[in-house]
Amino acid sequence: MGDFERTLAVIKPDAMKHKDTIIRHIKDAGFVIVQSRIVRLSAEQASEFYRSKQTHPNYHGMIVALSDGPILAMCISKERAIADLLWLIGPERYQDAVKSAPRSLRAMFADSHDELRNAIHGSEGSTSARFEIHFFFPNILLEPVFNEEKLNNYLRAMVNPVLMQGLHAMAKERPKNPVISLSNWLLLNNPYKPQITSVLSDALYGINTKPELISEDRKPATMFDHMGAQSQCDCCEYKDNGICACSSLSIIAEEN
Repeated sequence: MGDFERTLAVIKPDAMKHKDTIIRHIKDAGFVIVQSRIVRLSAEQASEFYRSKQTHPNYHGMIVALSDGPILAMCISKERAIADLLWLIGPERYQDAVKSAPRSLRAMFADSHDELRNAIHGSEGSTSARFEIHFFFPNILLEPVFNEEKLNNYLRAMVNPVLMQGLHAMAKERPKNPVISLSNWLLLNNPYKPQITSVLSDALYGINTKPELISEDRKPATMFDHMGAQSQCDCCEYKDNGICACSSLSIIAEEN
């Protein structure tokens, strides 16, 4: 199973009267709607959106059809989202959709008399999906969304075994600062740390093969998070310029 993809679906003006039914079909196909908005594009905006189709023989007609009324733009997600949405939408022309994909959205909702009013648009590839999603949702994050099973398998194989050993060690020792003690334990017992094979490495090259441990007596610094509330940082050493290495938040003051 692969990672989740995100793609863009646009219900065009001619199919907005069917939007609730189309949304139900999209959800029934396993898509999750990440974000949506109803907008009306100007001809200039529609031209920018369709900029990759300037060589299309019906380019100007496509602009008119897209800017003819309100549209519903949706960023949607699932595995193989781009390919699966194109399959769900069906062929571009209504006649082809009815003939080869009678259960597709275009076969059901496109205008049978005007091939440019074909109900719905879907991104044709990963590059166009990125551009088109940002066109309507400029602040949305497009980092890969990991498949839950894949993520759980990774944690089960690579993280949980050593983490559970560390937690058992903390339960036995009961240190006064268990978070820092666990951090130090993980540094010392990290099974993935690079191995220095030469016993002369320290003397010849000045390489310190011992991990730098965090003092349990160090007092955490007080910071203000992005919501304006004070928070504490126990998980890293602070840089000289007053920036927390783990969260990039500016330190306001050190507690005495």
